[in-house]
Amino acid sequence: MERAAVIVAGGKGLRMGGQTRKQYLCLGGIPILVRTLDVFLSSPEIDHVVLVAPSADISWIQDEMLSRLSSGDRVEIAEGGVERQDSVQAGLLALGSEFTGVVAVHDGVRPFVTHSDISRCLKAASECGAAIVGVPAFETVKRVTEGRIDETLSREGLWMAQTPQAFDVNLLRKAHQKAELSGFQGTDDASLVEHLGESVRMIQGSRSNIKITTPQDLAFAEAFLPAFPIHSSFTHFC
Repeated sequence: MERAAVIVAGGKGLRMGGQTRKQYLCLGGIPILVRTLDVFLSSPEIDHVVLVAPSADISWIQDEMLSRLSSGDRVEIAEGGVERQDSVQAGLLALGSEFTGVVAVHDGVRPFVTHSDISRCLKAASECGAAIVGVPAFETVKRVTEGRIDETLSREGLWMAQTPQAFDVNLLRKAHQKAELSGFQGTDDASLVEHLGESVRMIQGSRSNIKITTPQDLAFAEAFLPAFPIHSSFTHFC
């Protein structure tokens, strides 16, 4: 069974501020997005990699990133959409109708995913159709309205979803089609499959698999670098 990865990096990255999209910011001298791509390109579990990126950035990504990354020629680039959901659909279209295996969807700004996380998620999805990685809620969770606490929620059974999220590709296509027809906007791909009435398996991941969306996240991410060396050769970027 073939296995593919759709790396979603089509966002504007506005929460970071400045003129550079968050996925291109440097982390230890290497762009966040390059670190993420490197993990999937070096994984023995992944046969195809599709990167979904803003249309205005595609030529620059090819010239300045992929051309300097080992195995960068294995990456197919698709034009991102307005919403994340649109971008994932674009990635699925880029895979083509002939692809009938398992696809892992991953955030381009989660560079600290491991080969083990990818492997376990793909294995679970091949067994049951849909699986995601996540971690149990580890902070006290409050429900708040207009700055006032309404209630304290029990953490029992609460998990924080991460990526990768892996699916039988035909199941994910069907979930996106139904969401588009019904006008449903999910917060992740798993929610689209849930909307379809299908179950999704949760696989325990790692708290280091952070999504870098703010300057504070970027500073925090520096602490993880020694444990996550890049696998491919890459010319120092910045």
